[in-house]
Amino acid sequence: MVKLLFGTAVVLLVCLELGSAYRLVCYFPNWAQYRPGAGKYLPENVDPHLCTHLIYAFAGMKNNQITTIEWNDVTLYHSINSLKNKNANLKTLLSIGGWNFGTQKFSVMASTSETRQIFIKSVTGFLRHYGFDGLDIDWEYPVGADKKHFTMLAQEMVAAFEAEAKSSGKPRMLLSAAVSAAPGYVSFRYEVPQLGQTLDFFNVMTYDFFGPWNSVTGENSPLYPLPNNRGYTNLYFNVNYTMNYWKDQGAPAEKLNVGFPTYGHTFRLSSSNTGVGAPAAGAGTAGPYTKQAGFLAYYEICTFLKTGTSEWNAPQVVPYGYKGREWVGYDNVKSFGAKVEWLKKNNFGGAMVWDLAMDDFSGTFCNHGPYPLINTLHTGLGISTAVLQACALPVF
Repeated sequence: MVKLLFGTAVVLLVCLELGSAYRLVCYFPNWAQYRPGAGKYLPENVDPHLCTHLIYAFAGMKNNQITTIEWNDVTLYHSINSLKNKNANLKTLLSIGGWNFGTQKFSVMASTSETRQIFIKSVTGFLRHYGFDGLDIDWEYPVGADKKHFTMLAQEMVAAFEAEAKSSGKPRMLLSAAVSAAPGYVSFRYEVPQLGQTLDFFNVMTYDFFGPWNSVTGENSPLYPLPNNRGYTNLYFNVNYTMNYWKDQGAPAEKLNVGFPTYGHTFRLSSSNTGVGAPAAGAGTAGPYTKQAGFLAYYEICTFLKTGTSEWNAPQVVPYGYKGREWVGYDNVKSFGAKVEWLKKNNFGGAMVWDLAMDDFSGTFCNHGPYPLINTLHTGLGISTAVLQACALPVF
């Protein structure tokens, strides 16, 4: 509230801005453009008001410098960043790395001050040239000396971003990292307290806890462990344990984004048992759009369940489904809603979604409108694109 006095005139100006303190970080995959038919995903499918941060995946690296990967990345960069014309509050980042990228190029680049500076200089110019607001590093995963080098890379990158902001007069670019959710990896591969002081936020990949590489069925992203099961993967491979472990290791809770998957993992059942922990023998059939055995996008799961059975796994607060010998552990609107309430109760900084293209983005598969999963996060986190301004009239 601001009072402006003009002689006997008093102008009472009251402006209230409504918003959310939480982040909703959503990844855009540049390979989803190649999916057939209704699975094809392009920048024009992105709702610019859905997420607070949009991360383009992925960029590559050549000679210790950031590079494009796809033939039309530059065109897609322009389309993604033009979404900010529709939502001025949207932040865009470019992610480098990913599982298929491996670790060798990261290790070489980060190993010396000279090679780090080559990379940092290339990144700074690249991001500004194409209109991104920051960089996301998806290094899967640092090992050995990489642990220290990753910290040094992050510290030097932020210092360079700060210097660039001072010289350009533009806001300082952001730096985030996609990080492991395996508790055994966290302190072994990351200097957590130092990264916690440096990064703007962490995107914790709290999914892929169970998949067809296991010999029994299990949930992709369970919130809690199963009761009466003392197994390592059960006790430690769940969202609650992992996120609190990151916090306990020294990452500020407000910088930690909880990972939310818009896909599930499938198994081939090897007995008549259809529950969690049932014997399994490999991956389920590939979906018609994602075309990867052992893996289904949420919109493919909705189709699967039209002729299958869905069950609610109450202890782990996630569903699972089965049809014949096929079994899928996944998330739905109910589990996303429960997890976002847990996120807020535990004071984490926000949610990260992998990825936009696997939600029912068109609203034609699941009968819950476009982006049912991500909209559950958007609503639950209280993210609003509207600004309410209530201003009193001048009083004379």
